[in-house]
Amino acid sequence: MRVIAISTMRTSLTQMIGVDSLLSAETDASTRSFNRFGRLAWDRTAWPFVSRLTQIVPDVRVRSIDVGSGGTSYSSAPTVAVAGAATATATINSDGEVNGIAVTANGTGYVSVPAVTFSGGGGSGATATANLLAYLDFGTTISEVFRVTDKDPYSAGTANDIAFKNTFVTGSSEYGEAILPNRSATSPVWVHYRAPFPSYGGSATDYPWIFAEYAVLGAYSDWLTADGQGEKAQVALQQAEQVLQVELDKLERQEGQTQPLLIETYGTTIAAPA
Repeated sequence: MRVIAISTMRTSLTQMIGVDSLLSAETDASTRSFNRFGRLAWDRTAWPFVSRLTQIVPDVRVRSIDVGSGGTSYSSAPTVAVAGAATATATINSDGEVNGIAVTANGTGYVSVPAVTFSGGGGSGATATANLLAYLDFGTTISEVFRVTDKDPYSAGTANDIAFKNTFVTGSSEYGEAILPNRSATSPVWVHYRAPFPSYGGSATDYPWIFAEYAVLGAYSDWLTADGQGEKAQVALQQAEQVLQVELDKLERQEGQTQPLLIETYGTTIAAPA
């Protein structure tokens, strides 16, 4: 990836403003603007230099537990034990039968369906079966997932698309995770995803060159806005958008680097012709 130094971009901004140098606060503000517009451009499309195609082993977890037999004579909800790290809580009905099980922790690293057992509650005979689902944990390396396939889509064989659904996770450093519906295999999948925007410091020398002119014009529009020149700021924003549209045109129309539309119906996922 071709890169440029933030200091070089700041020099361009200084010349555009028409001053000899920026104040300390203006220097900090320019770095913030470069990052703001850099991220807007970064997230605009699947740029080749921000996208990755990697083989990942899904994490298989307990998603739900189905009651097979409710048993008899339970005076209170029995304690549920799930092999491995998953945990669950049972409920009973007025007939003393186990009528539901709520998974309270999905566990991790399962390679086969874990045993579910009951104890206490004054009754007996309840049975249940755990259901597994595969998860993709984004951690701090995956920002957005574009496509999941069972094989390398660039290899000679036909790669089948695997459906995925993004889900929320707690944790301030986590980017999220995705469920692979109807899939509980631990076999690796190929994931095409975007890496998170890294944010660049004032002394960075590796800012994406492809975004530089767009970000400088965007920073100029921020400066004009702060200076009370709203109309000129809007013109600068329009110019910035025109610059980025040229780069998008290269990628999407000239090079044809577009993602096929995926259509999911009745548990199947197919790719529409590009």
